[in-house]
Amino acid sequence: MPALDQTDPSEFHGKVVVVTGGSAGIGRAIALAFAGRGAKVVVAGRNLEAASHVVADIERDFGKEALAVRTDVSLVADCNGLIEAAVGRFGAVDILVNNAAYFALVPLLDAGAADASQFLSTNLCGPLFCGQALARWATTNNRTGVIVNVSSISGARPAFGCGLYSATKAALNSLTKSMAFEWTPKGIRVNGVAPGHVNTDGVLADFESGRLDHDAMMRAIPARRIADVTDIANLVLFLSSEQSRHIVGATLTIDGGESL
Repeated sequence: MPALDQTDPSEFHGKVVVVTGGSAGIGRAIALAFAGRGAKVVVAGRNLEAASHVVADIERDFGKEALAVRTDVSLVADCNGLIEAAVGRFGAVDILVNNAAYFALVPLLDAGAADASQFLSTNLCGPLFCGQALARWATTNNRTGVIVNVSSISGARPAFGCGLYSATKAALNSLTKSMAFEWTPKGIRVNGVAPGHVNTDGVLADFESGRLDHDAMMRAIPARRIADVTDIANLVLFLSSEQSRHIVGATLTIDGGESL
């Protein structure tokens, strides 16, 4: 029986990683984590200035090449253009992290066609078309790759005002399985992560304003803490590594027991 090895700290050296929604929060942490392990990172986001700031941080702190690309993943042309830009700059794409997402509190009785379209086009179609662009490039060029879709525990449970968000994350979990089923034989391994609450600026602002009850949430989470963005980044790195080579089509929950 082969021995269990720790993840090679140089495994991502020279790999090209695309992170959508990479300009803040979880996406920024993922981009920095890959750069810290030697990867060349493409930071995609609707706000090019914010994405460029992350690129500057990567170049300053890690001395690694990085690229900012303005991308709205709800647009098919932007999804295709993102992969084209990454290949044009770095010659390849090895890993895609579909992190970009749209969130708003919309009670279902108030939800209109525009709301449904925004949630679906960003949270479901974005990962589909970005993943499709990578898979097409990789199969055409006889390359392998990894895709990690960032979902949410909301995909498995309802919450008031989150009906559309939850539905699109549940759909993303199903899409992850279908991507894996169709594309793993072609060399594109696909998995997902489903975080609970994470200490992003938005969540911390909700605690401060009282929109979220910090003490009540801590009592409800067995780990008595919410995740740090680095917790999510570390799981994404694991799923992108050879250590997880036999994990296919899974969406791993990372929530300190919040969803139990």
